[in-house]
Amino acid sequence: MGLTEQLADLRQQLGREIPRETLAQIGQFVQGLVQSGIEKTACQTGDKVPSFILPNLSGKMVAAGEILARGPMVLSFYRGVW
Repeated sequence: MGLTEQLADLRQQLGREIPRETLAQIGQFVQGLVQSGIEKTACQTGDKVPSFILPNLSGKMVAAGEILARGPMVLSFYRGVW
């Protein structure tokens, strides 16, 4: 199943649980992202991550290089509440 079909399926599933107005707002937001061309500048599979320092769950600042020196690293991006 392609991405278009997956999104259509997800829209159908979500339509049963999320008010239509909310789905319309999300759809407008996504359409704005598509029109902005943001995917052309987004990281792709296999891209190397630039060096960075971020707080961990405890609030301690940790450099990516420190983690990578011990092995693979997983980044998880959390947008927060909608």
